[in-house]
This record gives sequence, C-alpha cells and structure tokens, in this order.
Amino acid sequence: MLWHVATIAELKPGVMSVHEGDKVVKYFVSSGFAFVHSNSYADIIVEAVPVDQIDPALVQKGLEDFTHKLSSTSTDLEKA
Repeated sequence: MLWHVATIAELKPGVMSVHEGDKVVKYFVSSGFAFVHSNSYADIIVEAVPVDQIDPALVQKGLEDFTHKLSSTSTDLEKA
C-alpha cells in the first residue's frame, strides 16, 4: 500500500465532477476543503450546486445587483 502525507487544501470556486460508475454529475463549488489522509482516502467538504440546476439569467442578475451595490458603497477610509 502506498502512503501519503496527510494534506488539507482549500478549494477555490469551480466545477467538480463526481463519478459514480458510468454516471458523471457536475457541480459548481463555491468553496470548500479537501482532506487527503495518509492512507490515500479523501474527504471533500464543499458548498455545491448541480450545474444543471443553475439558472444563467439569475446568476447574471445577481452579479449585476452585486456590482451595483459594490459601486455605490462607501467606506470609512473615503470619509477621512
């Protein structure tokens, strides 16, 4: 058996594919962690949504709303 050094990694936003036999399901991962144990087993803890359940129009609207709010926000540094 091949042993590895235990590792913890932060996952960045992106698409993760989960393989179950011949079936592959893709998820959008917004954040998470991967824990690789010394015995080569891994635990993956994520906040994820199946890609086929994402509505592109809602994502675009959310981005536009966030961008508008961000551009109209001031900070205490601007008042100084």
